[in-house]
Amino acid sequence: MMPLTESFIFPNEMMGLKAPACDGTVISETPVLDFFRRRDPDQPFFLMASYLKPHPPLDPPEYYLNRYLGKDLTPPAIGTWETKEFIERDGRIFDSKTGPEDPELIHEMRAAYYALITHLDHQIGRIIMALIEHKLYDNTLIVFSSDHGEELGDHYMFRKSRPYEGSCHIPMVISNLEAIGIEGKAGLRIDSITELRDIMPTLLDAAGCRDDEHYDGKSLLDVIKNPEISVRDYLHGEHSYGPFSNHWIVTSNDKYIWLTETGEEQYFNLENDPHELTNLIASPTHQKRIAELRECLIKELEGRAEGFTDGKRLIPGRPYLPLTECR
Repeated sequence: MMPLTESFIFPNEMMGLKAPACDGTVISETPVLDFFRRRDPDQPFFLMASYLKPHPPLDPPEYYLNRYLGKDLTPPAIGTWETKEFIERDGRIFDSKTGPEDPELIHEMRAAYYALITHLDHQIGRIIMALIEHKLYDNTLIVFSSDHGEELGDHYMFRKSRPYEGSCHIPMVISNLEAIGIEGKAGLRIDSITELRDIMPTLLDAAGCRDDEHYDGKSLLDVIKNPEISVRDYLHGEHSYGPFSNHWIVTSNDKYIWLTETGEEQYFNLENDPHELTNLIASPTHQKRIAELRECLIKELEGRAEGFTDGKRLIPGRPYLPLTECR
C-alpha cells in the first residue's frame, strides 16, 4: 500500500514490530493497525502485510468454519488424464501430497479453506477501514496477491508445487487506481500473463520512479491503461519436486507442461478448458502449437546447469536440485 507521493519510505521501526502470539492472520494485521497510529503523518510509506493463512494447517476460527460446513461446495476438478494410483496409496496418510480420499474429509478440507479466506477478507477489511479513519485511503494504492495457490483436491492433489491452475494461478488485484490518477478501471478484468516480479516495477512506476532496465518484472500500469496490449507472450514456471518435478509454459490461452523425471508432456487449452480436465498432448490438431510451446521451453532452459536440453530437444532424467545446489 503506497500513498501517491514523490518518494516512499519503508520505516525502520516496522522491522521491530511485534504482536502477541495468536492466529497467523491476526498477527499480521495487528502491527499494521499499530503502524497507522504511530507513523509520522508527514512521511510517505510503503507497507507490506503478509499473512500466513489460508496456508495449511487448515484451522479457521469455528465461526467461519460453520459458515461453510453445511453448504454444497464445488467439488474438486478431476482431469480425465489423472489416475487414482497416488490417492489410493496416500489418501489416508496425514498431510499427504494427494489430500484425503474420503469424500467427507474432502468437503471439510474445502470448507476450512474457504473459511480461512473469508476470515482473511475480514482482516484486510480492518486495514482498509484504518486507512479511511486515518484519511489515507484516497491517496493509497493497494495490491493484493499470493506467493502460490492451493490444489485443494484438484486432480487428486494437495498443497502447491504442481504446474496446474489451482497451484500456480494466483490473484493479482490492484485496487484504488484513482489514487495514482487512473480513472474508470474499477472492476476491470485483464487477461494478460503476470507474475510476482511485476509488483515491484509496478509500484515504482506508480511512485514516479519507473525503471524498465534493472528488473526482470514489468510495470502493469501500461496494460491497465490499455488492456489491448499484453504484458508478455508467455511465462516459464518450474518446480523441483522429486518425481513430480516440472517445467511449464503458460500463455493467456493455453499451457504446455514437461515433467523432468519421466519426460511426460501435457497440453491444455485453458480458453476452453480452464480446469485442465482434458490433456490434448496427443491431439493431431494441436501438434503445431505444442511444438511452438515446447520450443519456448527449450529456449528458456538452454544453458542451464542441469542439462535439461541440448538446444534441440528436452532431455528427461537430469538431476534437478535447488538452484543454489547446482554446479
